[in-house]
Amino acid sequence: MEDKITFNDKVRYQLRRLYEVMRSSVIEKKNIDRKFHYMRVRSIDVLRGILTILVIMIISQGLENSVSKSFIISEWNGVTLAGVVLPFFILIMGASIPFYIKKYHENGSKLSSIIKKSLIRVLLLLLLGLIFSVLFLESDKYVRVTGPFQLLAINYIISILAYMMFLKLRIKNNVITYVFAIIGLLIAMMFSVIFINGGREAATNIFVRTDISLIGGYKSISLADPEGIMAIFSSISLGFFGISFGCILNKKHIEKKYVGYRRPMKIRNDGFSKENLLVDIKSWINYRSIKSLLSNYYRFNNEAKKVIHLLLFSLIYLMLFFVTKYWIPVNRNVFSISFVMIACFYFSMLLVVAYVVCDIVKLRFGANYLGNIGKNAILVIFTVQIVHKLLSMIKIKSIFTGTWLPFNNWFTTDFILPIFGTEFSSTVYSVLITVIWVLLFNLLDRYDVKVNL
Repeated sequence: MEDKITFNDKVRYQLRRLYEVMRSSVIEKKNIDRKFHYMRVRSIDVLRGILTILVIMIISQGLENSVSKSFIISEWNGVTLAGVVLPFFILIMGASIPFYIKKYHENGSKLSSIIKKSLIRVLLLLLLGLIFSVLFLESDKYVRVTGPFQLLAINYIISILAYMMFLKLRIKNNVITYVFAIIGLLIAMMFSVIFINGGREAATNIFVRTDISLIGGYKSISLADPEGIMAIFSSISLGFFGISFGCILNKKHIEKKYVGYRRPMKIRNDGFSKENLLVDIKSWINYRSIKSLLSNYYRFNNEAKKVIHLLLFSLIYLMLFFVTKYWIPVNRNVFSISFVMIACFYFSMLLVVAYVVCDIVKLRFGANYLGNIGKNAILVIFTVQIVHKLLSMIKIKSIFTGTWLPFNNWFTTDFILPIFGTEFSSTVYSVLITVIWVLLFNLLDRYDVKVNL
């Protein structure tokens, strides 16, 4: 009996110690966040909040057999609304890395300490991924080893280690912008070549065969696992593109001035002639003239430069999409280069709009609310998933079918289906539940709750 009490005391002591460590860690993080709140890019939080609301809609479906195609990831080639949610989360995660490193670096943390914090994040994400798999899927049948959280975890640690490596080499932020964009492009191209040469059909493709041989039944129920082993490493390109976007937003003011250049304007002064035309053409097409034209960029303020930079990148990604889509299909399951390019284009355009509205104009109506949901994305998604799972355990007899149905199926069948029909009823239910959740999550803003990874 005495040994049992001693053992219980040891357990209590260890649990108390763990609680104190976690509590001090949370308090430290909150203090650092308050100290460096000015570094936070509100547009990133707002975009993350919008994506979190989309995830709520995807989870909260009324009829699992009548889900809109927009809320289902394409089985192989093609892309849907659900198919871009995780890639956008990866891009946002990558865009946050420069600010995360900068915050802890200015707080005096060493790189080794930042790596340790990052590894703890990764382990928590991997653990949460397995828990999410149990909650989201029927755990009595199988549990997915791969999944969205696992993909984010591996993507995150590789991206952050790569970024810190370039920082250690003392490479400037503006150079890193282009370096990570080029590396991301090369990674996307490399895995796209593997995808094309590994069989164009899903059943014979190397991405699918790798998952079947390595993890067998512990994968997605679909033939092509959208977060499979090779897909995880292929998606790293998006993490690198995200870092590139983050470096643009982290752009520092460059002390360079406009370079003046006076052109002779012979046609205006002396009239039109062949000789005068050649002189005027040469006055525009020469090194000094081009340097002067490009130096107009430095006349803009720093915020305008960021927007211009993002727009130029979005134009390049759109052009690359049109070039690559003719040879490489748009495939979300393997993160093909054509898919990555169109995802980067849409993300950069959304980021421009969000950055102008939230960080330049500083519009507060709705932005703070969406930002708080974005800051608590993990908490929100887990809460919604747990409640959805609990509601599905409640069985109610339908007056139409005469059978006992889970709550979401019963409510949709008895109240929504007769009005909106089979095609739209599941979506209407998900919108209704999402609106309720969004109203409830107003508490996050009211009580300044922030539980993020």
